[in-house]
Amino acid sequence: MLSPWLPWPPHDGARIRILETLKFLSQRHRVTLLGHINSEEERANIKDVAELCEEVFVELISNRADARLVRMMRAAGSGKPFIQGIHYSQSLARRVRALTEKRDFNIIHVELSLISRYVRSVSPRSRAKTILSTHNIESQRFERELKLSSWSLRRLVLLADSVLFRNWEERALAPFDGAIAVSEHDKSWLESRFGERPVGLVRNGVDTRYFSRTSPYSAASQKIVFTGVMDYPPNVDAVVWFVEAILPQLKGICPALSFQIVGARPSPRVGALAVHEGVEVTGEVDDIRPYVEDALGFVVPLRSGGGTRLKILQAMSMGCPVISTSIGAEGLELVAGENVLFAEHPDEFVEHIALLQAQPQQARLLGEAGRRCALERYDWQTCLGGIEDIYRRAMGAQDL
Repeated sequence: MLSPWLPWPPHDGARIRILETLKFLSQRHRVTLLGHINSEEERANIKDVAELCEEVFVELISNRADARLVRMMRAAGSGKPFIQGIHYSQSLARRVRALTEKRDFNIIHVELSLISRYVRSVSPRSRAKTILSTHNIESQRFERELKLSSWSLRRLVLLADSVLFRNWEERALAPFDGAIAVSEHDKSWLESRFGERPVGLVRNGVDTRYFSRTSPYSAASQKIVFTGVMDYPPNVDAVVWFVEAILPQLKGICPALSFQIVGARPSPRVGALAVHEGVEVTGEVDDIRPYVEDALGFVVPLRSGGGTRLKILQAMSMGCPVISTSIGAEGLELVAGENVLFAEHPDEFVEHIALLQAQPQQARLLGEAGRRCALERYDWQTCLGGIEDIYRRAMGAQDL
């Protein structure tokens, strides 16, 4: 398994999905994990995933701006998109070649198209089938992000890739024998480009035992919460929009309400939101569950991004009412008014949040329906079972 990151600590959606996939596969298969770390300190995290793996190999790939720029220029010089250059290590590519020269793997499982270049380093002698596990259609996610993001190095990179390497993600699919999608939308996109090669749907999920309540829901709470990694551009845009466009109207109706932004690495724009009355920026916390359990409602005011959001499933699993944009809940089979409330405009968010306070019984029922949905359809053990089916289809009649 190849991963852009060591999936520990699992504080964001991508790492959580990778870790849960690793847990699932390790129950029946021998897994060798290869990935990047961004600092020497991260080596201490290897022990947290080592028990799930036969071996773990990591390579240091610096996140410093100058190091990222060098990798970007190397990528452009070899005709590769900048975004893939950022997530590429020549030493890890050599490791891939050496391992596939010496060992007989059945499957080479690659997490995200951002690191698909490593498949080209697989030894020609290898008979392993290559499977791309997508978390989003990255090119679509970046296109949405471009429309809303402020000028930054990341915006310049995405803009350059959209102009110079417009179809980079489609070309990245070519070496793979199969692919995994997290939503029907993503599956359709992949199928239209994979031809006869198998594409399967393996939805995002949630650990419903871990994300469960310890006390009954209370609509008397005065807290609205959002969770996520807070330097991720779609999350930054979401909370800035909520604070600037929605919260002032909301406090006009419910003046005691507060908004908690919970998550690691808050960007300067996010940190600056704490000057607003009723806004708390927590930074990294050991456990998000107390914040979700204590909330009146969980908001997902996302206007960009892709794939499906684990944050929604976590909140639903805890019986917390969810108010989301359609993009925020994209790829999840939810029913408006039954287990989620949809809002596309500020006044709709205000109306729905005010409703939670005004009709506590309806708020509680909404949360309970969300919990049932998570249990019945989105527990990880249920969702991840489709991975082996993709492996078998890619391998033909061979046994895993």
